[in-house]
Amino acid sequence: MMGWLFTPKALRSRAQGRPQKHGQPWALLRDPFGVRLVPALLVLACLLLSPLCAQPRPALTPQAAQLFNSAVDAFHAGNLDVAIQRLRQAEKAAPGYPDIGLYLGLFLYEKNNDSPEAQGYFEAALPQFPGHPDLPLKLLNSYLLSSKIDKATSLLAGLKPRLEQDPRFAFNVIYTLVQRGQLDLAQTALGEESRRLQGEVQFLGGLIAANAGQRAQALQLFETAGQSGFPPPASRQTAVLADALFHLQEFRRAADSYDAYLKNFPQENVYAFRAALCYFGIGDFQKAKERFEQVLKQSPKAPEANYYLGSVLVELKQVADAEPYFLAELKNDPASYKAMTKIAYVHYLKGENEECRRWLDKSLSLNPDWFESHVVDGLLQSRQGRNEQAIQSFEKAVQQEPGYPKAYYQLSVAYKRAGNDQKAQQALETYNRLQNAETARAMEALGMPQPKEQR
Repeated sequence: MMGWLFTPKALRSRAQGRPQKHGQPWALLRDPFGVRLVPALLVLACLLLSPLCAQPRPALTPQAAQLFNSAVDAFHAGNLDVAIQRLRQAEKAAPGYPDIGLYLGLFLYEKNNDSPEAQGYFEAALPQFPGHPDLPLKLLNSYLLSSKIDKATSLLAGLKPRLEQDPRFAFNVIYTLVQRGQLDLAQTALGEESRRLQGEVQFLGGLIAANAGQRAQALQLFETAGQSGFPPPASRQTAVLADALFHLQEFRRAADSYDAYLKNFPQENVYAFRAALCYFGIGDFQKAKERFEQVLKQSPKAPEANYYLGSVLVELKQVADAEPYFLAELKNDPASYKAMTKIAYVHYLKGENEECRRWLDKSLSLNPDWFESHVVDGLLQSRQGRNEQAIQSFEKAVQQEPGYPKAYYQLSVAYKRAGNDQKAQQALETYNRLQNAETARAMEALGMPQPKEQR
């Protein structure tokens, strides 16, 4: 069975409503700075990162909105007690409305930093406003002022994902801990942040080296960064790392990084597709099959997904099941010369020489340089007794893709038939060298033991 897409070239070729202005309850609210709020800002400009818009919100009555604005006016006038009183009235008029609860907590905290009532409102608001720049810091400070160390420690544990992704926020947390005399907690947090920052520096160095073509240095820097815990699996940098490893042809490591990223962002079909390509590249066809099927389930018209799933089925010797996927690829992309070549190969395997030639001619007319087409052409020429033409086709294939071992094997066989033992031996030696290197990489990637001579 021909292994078609183990080559770097083949894999590289792939890797590469407006809101209403009136009638909305939140349009009636103002923030404490006197700015009339719009839906995109919710109640504070600092809530840009909050997913609150996606959450169900209780109804806000005009009375509650009026009381809220009145509280804001009182706050601006320096009447904090009046502001709190009116917010309590607004809360009764619109129970459970998150913005009102948030501001009531902020105003209570303003009056008394260690207020247990303020802490209660903050605890309720934190899940509603996960990106708020000050809310977790105020809650932490309030816990520490009231000697609730266990709650402070629990809060820090819950903030870990944000600490990992926001160095400025992490340092603000450390400053708060130092200010309140929690030196052991501060030292622990500082050590973790220092390690993360060092890891990110190494990671950036790895990206620079990878883009400069310095493969060994890039891999070493990525490994060092990983030992420092960077990038976190739930960060966008994990996808960046996976892409870099993909282009460095570290397909197993790339697949692991893509999988780690997809656990947190399962709908990112682009990265799911690349993960499937990685498994295909290292010869883990069953896992590649599963991944491509998942991609097609999410996006039935994903470019080349049908093509690659069909290719996987060919490798799994499920040839009869493969052709419909190649035809589906052609339906999505009538100019897919790669799908045409695959269909030609399927007909070759079935012994249908005329159909094989017909599809090959169509593919070559669209792209005369696709190396797989020349391999299939060579196989067909050889079957039909045209050995010289077969040699020419295999030579074209290795010229287009010098790293494809199976083309050298077929070339060696063709030269042997022609009586050219010297060239047959040269081609066979090249095949063995490439095949051994490829086998060693695949075995290592799959965690399989390797003979010492292949290490």
